[in-house]
Amino acid sequence: MAITENEKQLPKNLKNIITFNVTATNSVDGGIIPWVNIGKANEDILNLLDADEVVIPEHEITVSIDHPITTPTSFSLYSSIGFSRKLLLIEIREKLLALSKVAEESFDIFVLDLVALDVYQTNSGKIEITLDIDF
Repeated sequence: MAITENEKQLPKNLKNIITFNVTATNSVDGGIIPWVNIGKANEDILNLLDADEVVIPEHEITVSIDHPITTPTSFSLYSSIGFSRKLLLIEIREKLLALSKVAEESFDIFVLDLVALDVYQTNSGKIEITLDIDF
């Protein structure tokens, strides 16, 4: 049996956990919400704390999505300056929005909250991101 490129990348080591905190605009005290709603991400970006902080300095990453879809998928992102929370959120939201419109995957994007991103580094040095999503 031949070893695929993905199998060569294992095992992965957790390198970082990226969180998303949003200033609550609908609360009396202006508290902090520890997630971003994917469906309302364009609004949440405006109140995202540390939005422009580069949280992944590498120039190429792979984002793996296995929830809420039935067939796991992944895609690559490239950036000459690394990745900020804002850039990651925009790219992930666009991908989930597109996936939500596929008949086999159909899901309500407005019930998905992105709590965090788990950042892994494979033994070969590649960066892979997985999503921590709540309903």
